[in-house]
Amino acid sequence: MHGLGPPLSSRDRLGWGLCLVGATAGALFLALTAAFVTREAAAGWHGIDGLAGFLWRDAWSPLASPPTLGVGHALRSTAMLAVTSLAVAIPLGIGIGIFASEVAPAPVRAVLQPSLELLAGIPAVVYGFFGYVTVVRGLEGGFGMVSGECLLAAAAILALMVVPFIASTSAEALRAVPQDLRDAALSLGATRSHVIRRVVLRRATPGLFAAGALGLARALSETLAVLMLCGNAVAPPGSLLDRGQPITALLATELGESAAGTPKYAALYGAGLLLLLVALSINAGIWVLRRRALAHAHG
Repeated sequence: MHGLGPPLSSRDRLGWGLCLVGATAGALFLALTAAFVTREAAAGWHGIDGLAGFLWRDAWSPLASPPTLGVGHALRSTAMLAVTSLAVAIPLGIGIGIFASEVAPAPVRAVLQPSLELLAGIPAVVYGFFGYVTVVRGLEGGFGMVSGECLLAAAAILALMVVPFIASTSAEALRAVPQDLRDAALSLGATRSHVIRRVVLRRATPGLFAAGALGLARALSETLAVLMLCGNAVAPPGSLLDRGQPITALLATELGESAAGTPKYAALYGAGLLLLLVALSINAGIWVLRRRALAHAHG
């Protein structure tokens, strides 16, 4: 470390040590969380009808005789909700980020960035109430539904909640592109739109992947607003207009009523472990793609 540059001062060593402790603590906390959830899930796994039944074959009916504890309906609801919300939020968020960093004049930019931060800080329950009096009522009138609580209503509000995170991260990644690259391309006669598409976006691709990963993490972990709008039905949804129950909503409604060590308790922790593994796998895949994009951008 000392051979790569000048010796570190005592203040630099302290900062480096604190960063190392923080990074180690974060990794240790993640490992301990995964270990705890795995232990709790395995404690009552003997009462569950195998992995296939748990994932997609069995229904969620803990009060039946005998009880069935499948989470296939929650997996399907989670996938439909995340894909739909991100399909709206990622293009919209990146578009806002491009506008905020490359197109908007300084006065507009000075208002837009704090507005995005304010939207990101609004509590989830406020988004849930807003969706209940707007989107749910609109679906009831537009589609003649008895109740507008459905996956589409939850996905619409979830997309609205995710957009500020993606837009802010995208704008920061775009602003990090050196101005010299823009000036060089413009001096060669390239148009502004061409510079944005072929120079700025290409160089900022790793940061845009990080924005997508942040949006995905938000979409998978949101609980309260989704619980208020999705309908919370245990039947497997056939379309976005059906009620559903994502994994986060299942955990929020059922965990407080389950006794430790029971098969239901283990099934709920198994659902939480499954959500954790999905999130880690997707983030690992995005990390690999980000590394490749970074190498390609600098290649």
